[in-house]
Amino acid sequence: MLYLSGCNKTKVLYFYSPDKTQCLTVFNVDSFRYIVNGKTRKLSESEYVKLDMQNVDQLGDQLYICWKGKYLWDVTINKSEVLEQKLDTTKFHFNTRLPIDEHGIPTEKKFRGENCAIFDFYSMKLSPNKGAIVEY
Repeated sequence: MLYLSGCNKTKVLYFYSPDKTQCLTVFNVDSFRYIVNGKTRKLSESEYVKLDMQNVDQLGDQLYICWKGKYLWDVTINKSEVLEQKLDTTKFHFNTRLPIDEHGIPTEKKFRGENCAIFDFYSMKLSPNKGAIVEY
């Protein structure tokens, strides 16, 4: 079990659906990121996705999310690398690449729709300013 405190390089963010019925927790630990379903201050040995963030450019570090239904979410962190996948993939969907349009170009269009949002870790802002609630 990994316990997290404010005395190390760990940053914890909480992403909620617009009605706050769903939540996911993001732990940034050095060059790794953990995505956990639900709100938590500790990381257990299961129920998370562990990502290597070394290939993600600081200016392009974004979390793309769509809330699909009760306790279901679809998240993308472009150019990240999955090191461990310990979530139920029938309930939670995670991608390391943005969807591709008909011209083969990565697009974030899907994440601009209803119940979706994009969070920029560089500016620590949500775009559009709807589709999710962020606490940190």
